[in-house]
Amino acid sequence: MKEFLISSAIWFLVVLPMVILSFFVVAILLFTPWNGTTTWFGNFKYGRGTTHYKAPTSGNRFKEWLFLCVRNPVSNFGKKVISVKDAPWVWLKNPQVLGPIYWKYGWKDAVPENDNLRTFVYRPWIMK
Repeated sequence: MKEFLISSAIWFLVVLPMVILSFFVVAILLFTPWNGTTTWFGNFKYGRGTTHYKAPTSGNRFKEWLFLCVRNPVSNFGKKVISVKDAPWVWLKNPQVLGPIYWKYGWKDAVPENDNLRTFVYRPWIMK
């Protein structure tokens, strides 16, 4: 329970304000030559989302904004800024909450594509 409360505090006090701020910052950045891979608001893997969607979105600022602010909000912030090296105090929990609903929270396992950092995660999901 302690880990859930700490993860919830991180999400509500740190991540959520950044997500709200991203709605405005990303809208401004999309009118510049920014490629979408840098800054806390970008996505280092998919940039502005143009390689994520099946149909090209290059130049469609609304689809790029949806990708960066709704589909993958503050991706670089979670993957770089509040990620951690593997440490004994980090956790990854995925308890069943109710029926098929689970709640994943803590830090994902380290992966080489993210410099072996553990990315912060906090989300409910449904297991099929």
